[in-house]
Amino acid sequence: MASLLDQYEQATARASSAVASSRSAATEATSRGFVNVKTQDDIPIFTKQRINFKPRDSISHLVVSNTMLVLAMKRNMLLRIDLKQPDSPEEIDIGRPDDDKIHKLFLDPTGQHLLISMEHSTEVLYLSKNSKKVRQASKMKGNVVSAVGWNRRNTLDSVTGPILIGSKDGLLFETELASGDDRYLFQSNLEQYLRQLYNLGKERPVAVTGLEFDLMPSSSLTEHKYYILVTTPGRLYQFIGTVPSSSEAPVLLGIFSCYEMNPERFLELPGNFGHSQLMFYAPREDASQQTPGPPKTFSWMTGPGVYYGQVDYSGHSGADSVTVGAKLLPYPASSVGHPLAIAVTEFHVLVLYADALRAISVLNEQLVLDDVFGDKFGRLVGIAQDPLRGAIWAYTEHAVFKYRVVREDRDAWRVYLRMGDFEAARARSRGDPAHYDAVLTGEAESLFQRGAYAESAALYAATRAPFEEVTCVHA
Repeated sequence: MASLLDQYEQATARASSAVASSRSAATEATSRGFVNVKTQDDIPIFTKQRINFKPRDSISHLVVSNTMLVLAMKRNMLLRIDLKQPDSPEEIDIGRPDDDKIHKLFLDPTGQHLLISMEHSTEVLYLSKNSKKVRQASKMKGNVVSAVGWNRRNTLDSVTGPILIGSKDGLLFETELASGDDRYLFQSNLEQYLRQLYNLGKERPVAVTGLEFDLMPSSSLTEHKYYILVTTPGRLYQFIGTVPSSSEAPVLLGIFSCYEMNPERFLELPGNFGHSQLMFYAPREDASQQTPGPPKTFSWMTGPGVYYGQVDYSGHSGADSVTVGAKLLPYPASSVGHPLAIAVTEFHVLVLYADALRAISVLNEQLVLDDVFGDKFGRLVGIAQDPLRGAIWAYTEHAVFKYRVVREDRDAWRVYLRMGDFEAARARSRGDPAHYDAVLTGEAESLFQRGAYAESAALYAATRAPFEEVTCVHA
């Protein structure tokens, strides 16, 4: 089988070479200090590459984490591909009848633990990275799993650590899975325990569509503080609390117990179309990092748009919230129908529709990508993003595409400058002398307009603008 990455990696290498050459050319001096030449900014931020791959059946699901990619096909066959060795894919039959459809796949951030939620039998299946045989999570049977909150700090391939499970009926569970060893015939239960923590569907059944939890910074030596974010099609819930550091499983039960007698905190948005999705952007500090860092921003796909903001542990939004600076990003006007899914980068939210992928800048809400698909490869089914490596994959029923992102921060300095956020504009332009000069000039002009003439003059002196030009502008 041909490599799934050959075409993409070759294209990336060519683009990287072009970027390096153009970056060098961009620093040549003119009378103002710089020339206007074509640079890497002429390369689109998002470019699509179709993978040279033809599945044997229609694709229904795709997940990817830490360069481990898993495809599900209509007849309940999985294709597992280690993208570091893409020429050796593994086909795995989950051993279920064709009429028992896969509802969702969930792959943990390390790419080592896969959960398979079955729709009709309400079974939950588990597949370890080191195994080709699925196991049934028997204690979960009877619940259609619709969301999983993975343990972001776990790196082991044999256990998941405590994780959260959300069901189609609004139930929240805590469990821990231990994969065992295929060499032994008799093994203990897959779930070390299973405990229902909360019911969001007390008024009426409602699907849990997103789950995220993690430790929060704390100076206490005897307690751990956690935040838990949960979404349904129309609500975003926040649960925050502390548990003794010596707590035994279920670890998070004490947090939810506090909300049994007190109303939970949630934000409700109108326009519920029966589905939503919760995604996070977490930057990697270095290439060797094996687990995602703390989330920096969140994006909630909901009825009227994408609700976007920062994740903050400082308490600026109160003791019961970790979201700050949130705003609603409207869906592009050109879109028809409801969005299917989203992916998020540092500066953009990508929204998938049945016929197109569109990217919105989170800074100025401008549409920066409108990639319309034809019907050659079937309708778009979904989009997946590697939470550790950042790679973005879109797929139709019969084709897989990968998007590469080239300097998506290229215009951030300009947007911050227009917003009057000069500190952020300087930080984003320091690597480019021309851009940094433009920011200093803009800030100097702003100071002059406010009557801060001494400060303005000091900044003008740091720019490359000729004295005659400055005096002419402000004469």
